[in-house]
Amino acid sequence: MKSLFLLLLSLTLFAQTINESLLQIHAALVPKIFLMDYNAQEKCNNNSILIALLYNEEQAKYAASLKDQILHRYSEGIRNCTIKVELVPYSSDLNINAHIYYLFPATQAKIKKALIYASLNHALSFSYLQEDLALGAMISVKIGAKVKPLLNLEAIKSNNFTFRPVLLEISEIFVHEVKTR
Repeated sequence: MKSLFLLLLSLTLFAQTINESLLQIHAALVPKIFLMDYNAQEKCNNNSILIALLYNEEQAKYAASLKDQILHRYSEGIRNCTIKVELVPYSSDLNINAHIYYLFPATQAKIKKALIYASLNHALSFSYLQEDLALGAMISVKIGAKVKPLLNLEAIKSNNFTFRPVLLEISEIFVHEVKTR
């Protein structure tokens, strides 16, 4: 019975569709949010920002689409930094020295592993799913009447990011709810 539940859970997770319109929003926000860190220029190696897009094999076309959108939008770079994007399957070695780890939907184990590598590399973690903030991802996007960054301040502080006040003003703060029985 337990294995049937796990199978249904994983099928539901992997069947989750990726929204191309949401990817367009993420393509615009991901590099900009990184540069809102007070120490972003110091963290940039050779004036370039490397974004690692982590994905499952069935999400490869969406990862490639997001990569193309980011590179097209920032073809001239941003604030004297060039933008580089690397596609990284969750099944590979995740120890890439990126500035930003972008997380497509995956199992909790894969997300947690990616977040460990992001933390070890002092990288920003940006998740497609808001639910990953409860696992320790730093940023996602909330879609409502307005599109707003959703910030996990606890994860941001523990990874030594200090963002400019304007980001806090335009964002919503993630509050991890502790469920009791």
